[in-house]
Amino acid sequence: MLLLFNLLIFVLISQFDSIQSSCQKNPLCHYNAHLMIITCNSEFAQNNFTLPTPDISCFPPVNTYVFLNFEQIQAYTFHNLTFPANETFTIKLLNVSTIESDTFSETIRLPDSSQLSIEIGEARTVTDITIKPNAFNQIKIHRLHFLNLNTFNGHSTFDTNAFGDNLQIDVLLFDQCNLTSFSNPSSKTTVNKLILRNSPSFTQLTSKTVPSFLPTIKSLEISTTGLQNIDAHTFQAWSLILEELILTNNSNLETFPPAIVDGVLMKLNKLDISDNSIKMVDANYDWFPYSYTKDLALKNQELDLFLRSNMLKTLPFLQKIDFSGGYLGDNDENLFKNFFPNLTNLTSLDISYTNLTETMIIDVLTKLSQTATRLVDIHLRGQHLTDENFCSYFTVYKNAPSLLNLFLDQSHPCNCIVELFYRDAVPETRINNSISHPACLLDSSRQRCDIQAQVSTSNCQIGAQKPDTSDGDNDLGDYAFGAVVAGVVVVLLVMLSLGYGVYQIRRRRNTDLTMEQPVENPRTTIVEERLSV
Repeated sequence: MLLLFNLLIFVLISQFDSIQSSCQKNPLCHYNAHLMIITCNSEFAQNNFTLPTPDISCFPPVNTYVFLNFEQIQAYTFHNLTFPANETFTIKLLNVSTIESDTFSETIRLPDSSQLSIEIGEARTVTDITIKPNAFNQIKIHRLHFLNLNTFNGHSTFDTNAFGDNLQIDVLLFDQCNLTSFSNPSSKTTVNKLILRNSPSFTQLTSKTVPSFLPTIKSLEISTTGLQNIDAHTFQAWSLILEELILTNNSNLETFPPAIVDGVLMKLNKLDISDNSIKMVDANYDWFPYSYTKDLALKNQELDLFLRSNMLKTLPFLQKIDFSGGYLGDNDENLFKNFFPNLTNLTSLDISYTNLTETMIIDVLTKLSQTATRLVDIHLRGQHLTDENFCSYFTVYKNAPSLLNLFLDQSHPCNCIVELFYRDAVPETRINNSISHPACLLDSSRQRCDIQAQVSTSNCQIGAQKPDTSDGDNDLGDYAFGAVVAGVVVVLLVMLSLGYGVYQIRRRRNTDLTMEQPVENPRTTIVEERLSV
């Protein structure tokens, strides 16, 4: 047994020695089997002697490859590496000056079931980088992350010539980069998601500075940048497949730019313009280009600016609305009654931590209860629903029993409103989320509200309110409907008149053609009478 153990130790040591001996020509790289990482650092060289990019093919496969402090990463550096199937790999280039052409190319044999991510730059050090044409070429990259880079090829414009043909990138992220624009040469690069984040130098987006691969992008995010304006006609909808447009936390964006989209974004699912400094929205803003939106987020925005522009009335397919943290600039109690339409597809509404009055909340709940055909989650954290308005809430409940799923603060008291909507039941999903329901619901010894007694005490009218299918502009709708009916009646009368005229003409013609006895000529009668004499 001892002999077998010693033999096993000998084999392991021999294998380790073989790895070390085969890589003795590579003093710049260290292999960590425990962390599954290979780190290559030019500073490992003796006497500060500059060496070319080291050959790391002698090492066993790992999940992470790190290259630090190299002047250049040569072409085909990674072509001899083995990438096993069903694995995730990351290549990090830190404080690297130049990436040569074909550094990341089809010579990297990556199985279809594996993913490769590439990170260039580091958070602690600002660097300048030169990326040669076609440095990324004919390869599929899961995530390409540029971090804390000052210049690209000596400029603040990213040269998309670095991207060659048949390049596929799932996520392209520029984070903390001094980026102002993209060059726009044609290429066959496909990018599913483009993210510009934490880049104060990025101030303007125009049709001339968007990347050439924009038509391939499904998700575009511009967040925490210096964005001030997006030029009109920047996006040509008919050439785009955008599913997500995210413009968030841009402190210099004070006016939502008009007419930035030509056409309609037919595939758009999500529109997020939260946490900006928008102070002005045109009252006649044309939201029609975004009319297919299903998920709308306006967190921490001045909500009345958007509501008064009839935004919601132009987005009939909305399923999810997030107004959390938003606020109203005025105290118009009828704001939601007038500008919150019937949204029959809605499944979630978040108005948590807003300054909506209880009257406004009741107006919203009433609107939803009149049209709800499915369960609607309504998040009301930070709001307090009082028994003084019990009858209004009772009407809402009777309109749509069990269809409005309220989410209230943990500290909300178990008053009659809570008893009405929760009905002494806390679903398991709510129990798992302590802030989704009032904690008092879990107290079986609490004093419960007698709903029927409260109905009587508050003099509530029993019976559901007749649904109001109007949207605030019902007068215009009534007039339009009346005009259509009148037009149809006039057309029918004209058609009947013409038909009757045609009928009379044909009748007369038929009469002339089928007469059995012709009309006698008076002169013929006189001549016959004279001849008979």
